[in-house]
Amino acid sequence: MIQLRLIDENGYTVTLPGVETVVTVADDRADETEALLRAEPAEAHAALWRQVARENAEELGGESTSNGRNALAKVAQHDARNYRVTRTPIPAKG
Repeated sequence: MIQLRLIDENGYTVTLPGVETVVTVADDRADETEALLRAEPAEAHAALWRQVARENAEELGGESTSNGRNALAKVAQHDARNYRVTRTPIPAKG
């Protein structure tokens, strides 16, 4: 058995309501499950944080202020392609 954990670009475990981002699977299912975690859950999490970053930039004045422009430049940093999945072997009991 292997525990898979979806990790964001900052090294934190991804949490999304109603979505399991830490799962334990059989060894032969790990690659398939990793691909699933890196797809929809990772993109949903990155999209959420891009939206938060956009809202923050707008509160700082958007394109009309240097702080707003700096904040807008950071929106693209939230990219699901930078997420990773860690694998932790679970020892067999017995």
